[in-house]
Amino acid sequence: MAERIDIYDADLRHLGVMDRKEAHKEGHWHQTFHCWVVNGRENGSVLFQVRSPEMVNFPNMLDVSAAGHLEAGETEEQGIREVREELGIPLEMKSLHRLGYRVEVADQSNGQKNREYQAVYLHRLDKDLSGYYPQVEEISGLVWLGLQEGLELFSGAREHATVSGVRWNKSDSQWVSIRREVTMEDFLPRIQNYYLTVCIMAERLLENRFPLAIS
Repeated sequence: MAERIDIYDADLRHLGVMDRKEAHKEGHWHQTFHCWVVNGRENGSVLFQVRSPEMVNFPNMLDVSAAGHLEAGETEEQGIREVREELGIPLEMKSLHRLGYRVEVADQSNGQKNREYQAVYLHRLDKDLSGYYPQVEEISGLVWLGLQEGLELFSGAREHATVSGVRWNKSDSQWVSIRREVTMEDFLPRIQNYYLTVCIMAERLLENRFPLAIS
């Protein structure tokens, strides 16, 4: 059955319900939930997921730790299911730090139009990836990007960075350790400096410097 989502006008006033694919085709505003996992070990790092090669949009690219569309009738708080489903880690809303809404507008070459209000959260979790149980249907890997390297990469101060984590070996049905070099071309493209802002906010979180915000 097709996924149904709530659609809105540009002022986030509810207009109705529509199939997700149709909403993207027609360019209707809708809501998504983004959660970034931050690890405080070894000077700090941010978790990126590697999108499955089976994904229709942006396969194999690095993206938000966990993210997804709010289904019709879901509240923002209920969007936390995306983290549980995609990363397989138990958590509650009280452990998340809300940064606010981020607005993203983008037209893709395949005709899909993104008009999203993205509710963005940070979650600090100082544990190894062995405690994660990723959803292999959507995620083919999880990698850590050190905060300092991330700040330099996303600000243009360096061209390459090193990530480390795990990838799904489909032939053996198991997760294997990886370490690789990445450039900006490896990340899902964003018009705004989203990844840089997330690294700055992650650094503030680890230093207990509040408030945290995004736009």
